[in-house]
Parts: sequence; structure tokens; C-alpha cells
Amino acid sequence: MEPDYYMKRTQRLLLRGYPVELTTVDCTTPNAPIVYWHWHDEIEFQYIQKGQAYITCDEDNITVSEGDIVFINQAVRHFITPAGADGVIFSSVIVNPSFILGFGQIELENKYITPIIANQSFNHLHITGDDSLYQQFLPHLKQLITLNQDCPSGYELLSKACILQLWNLLYSQLPSRTAASSKISARTANQDAQRTKQAMIYIQEHFMESVTLDDIADAILVSKSECCRCFKRAAGLSPIEYLMKYRIAESTKYMHRKTHESISEIAGAVGFNNISYFNKVFKKFMGCTPTEYRQSLRREMPPPFTQI
Repeated sequence: MEPDYYMKRTQRLLLRGYPVELTTVDCTTPNAPIVYWHWHDEIEFQYIQKGQAYITCDEDNITVSEGDIVFINQAVRHFITPAGADGVIFSSVIVNPSFILGFGQIELENKYITPIIANQSFNHLHITGDDSLYQQFLPHLKQLITLNQDCPSGYELLSKACILQLWNLLYSQLPSRTAASSKISARTANQDAQRTKQAMIYIQEHFMESVTLDDIADAILVSKSECCRCFKRAAGLSPIEYLMKYRIAESTKYMHRKTHESISEIAGAVGFNNISYFNKVFKKFMGCTPTEYRQSLRREMPPPFTQI
């Protein structure tokens, strides 16, 4: 497998607009694939259909058997190898965390998403049939697998509902903190969330203008360094990174709605004065150039209506 396979897969899924993918891995044949050390930006749910396997997540080793469920957190290095001569078959569903809630849900992300994906002690969860969580987890995971196998009408929405149910169950498994540290953390997180929300509102109202870090910090009445710190804690990225990400998201909306405007015109409309820089930032976030993105939209568009 090529070294940047997982990075390209992430880009492909984000470009597709539905960053969820189901794979069934069959390691029961003589030339069965070997899942070597790797990591990716997606979270992963595995369901062991048949056989046994060894799974290593960072420094943790687990043995899984038929019917077991495994959650592997974002950016956790892992590999999988069959544990017996008969091999193993498992289903794997990967989900980019951006799909769980959607873009811009900063307060909910801070409350429900970040505590899991940023928790270094929660790199995986192994759920067996004896676990009380198993019967709650299994129906949602099986439905998620079936939806992405059969792809019925509305399967993306139904899949999101399953993922939210699974995520809520994962959230319930987070280690509890002491009351004192919880109060301090909650107070700091709330202040960060309020400041970051105000900064995001400012960015969303002025993104088409020439916005600087000074402008954003002044809008929420803090220093530039404090603006960066609270934004990073709450959103996981800097204010300028959010500005760029928001501008690119807006540019994709323009491409959907204004199919006849040039790339240069769209770049200017979302706050980029330099077309080369726009191309560079667009490719960073979307994995392709603006022109390639627009071409992909045209391929997906239905043929023009012809009146008879």
C-alpha cells in the first residue's frame, strides 16, 4: 500500500461530501491482505464477523473474537493480524470526525467531540458480548454497516443518526474527573467557548474583507496571544486557520450556486486577493485545486433539461 494512501483517502472522502466508508476485510484466503502499522484522521469502528485477530493500538495489545466490537480513536497507530490458521473477517467503518456534528458547531464539539478525540488515554475501546455496553452498541453498528452496504435512499442521514448514537455511548465511557478539576475545566472551557464563538461570528460576518489576527482579537477584547490560545483550546485550530477554512467552505458553496463565475471572481468574493494563494489554501483543505473541484461538480450534474 502506498505511503500516503490514508491521506489520499481522507481527501477523497472529504471531497465526496460524505466522509464515511465501509470496508470488509477478508483475511481467510492464502493471499490475505495484511493490515500493517498505519493511522488516519478518521475514527474507526470494527465488527469481527468471523475468526480471531490480534489488534495493537499504540502500546496496547488486544485479542478479538467473532462478534467483538472495537473502536479506534483518531490518529492512533494500529495494526491487525489474524490470530489463528483460519484467519479473520471483519467490517470496518471509518468516519471523519467533521461528519459527526458538522462544520461550526463549536460549543457542542467542545463538549462532546474534543474530550474523546483529544483523550490520549482513550485510544481504543474493546467491547465483548459480556460487556453491558455490547447490547446497546451492537444494533447501531450493525445498522450502520447495513446502510452503507445497501445504500438505500437517505442512507447518509440514517448513518449519521447511527453514528451519533454510537458517539453518545462512547462519551458515556469517558473516565470521570474530580469535582474540583471539573469545575475549573468547565469554567475555562466555557470562557474559551464564548470567546471563540464571538470570534467565529466576527469572522463569518467579515470573511470577505481583509481580516487580520489583530482584527479578530480586538473584536473579542483580548490580546492576540490570548485569542490564539483560547481559540486553539476550544476549536483545535488557530483563528487564521479557521478563517481560511471558512473562506474555502464558502467558496465551495459559490461553485455550487454560481456555476458561471470564474475561479478568480469566487476567490475575490470570499476574501482572497491572490488567486495563487487561494489555489494553495483550497488544495490544502480540499485535496484538489478549485478547477478540479469545479470539474467534479460538473461531472455530477444532471444533463440539461430539453423541452419536447
